[in-house]
Amino acid sequence: MKKRRRLYIWNVLLSTMTALMLVGCKTTTVTSTVTPIISPTQKSSTLIPILTPNGSTATPAPPYFHFTPSENSNIHLEFDYPSSWVFSEDFQDFQSIYLLDPRFLTLPTPSSDDYHPIPNDFGFVCIWIIPSKPGQTPATELESHKISYNNHFRYREINDYKITVDGYDASVLEYKVDPAQDDYPSVMFYRRTYFMVNSQVYEIIFTVAEKERGGEFEQGYEYFFNSLKIVP
Repeated sequence: MKKRRRLYIWNVLLSTMTALMLVGCKTTTVTSTVTPIISPTQKSSTLIPILTPNGSTATPAPPYFHFTPSENSNIHLEFDYPSSWVFSEDFQDFQSIYLLDPRFLTLPTPSSDDYHPIPNDFGFVCIWIIPSKPGQTPATELESHKISYNNHFRYREINDYKITVDGYDASVLEYKVDPAQDDYPSVMFYRRTYFMVNSQVYEIIFTVAEKERGGEFEQGYEYFFNSLKIVP
């Protein structure tokens, strides 16, 4: 059973990555094994006691986990995220963190040789940490994606603007992707945030169905994003 669960989540992430590439993300190959457990880099945040009908206190349930990078990684972020989300890390081609809506676990289990996206409109967050190139900035990353999206009939750019992430300059691109039979059954909203830390490009990709804007998953994302801290 445990092996089947690991295989399922592994294929879900492959499907997610394939879907991301279909909407203009950088090409990569996921090659690590993924397991949604609390790793040594995760800690439970504030615990909320659960009261039983007779008034006694049951085992506290953590609403959020806290991510702290391990000593041997080159990630310079700390953050909180809802404990119900599916968490995984990959350090093969480049450093990546994936945070998935728990509804991904309700999708049919794919076969071991099926690497195609499972059509769904569930939300997810990807954090990609990639070594920067000479002259690369958050603004150049945004413009590069804008150019590629302008040539795709499914993309509808909404907005782009600048913000700061824990004091670091960042560029943000927002757009919508129209549904297609082989990936999304709904219009999807995308928000891509780019910033640089220690000669690395950080790209945070937030995706949610347009019909679920402002809902539980986006509220979880807002909590996650507001908790981001840059660490040495």
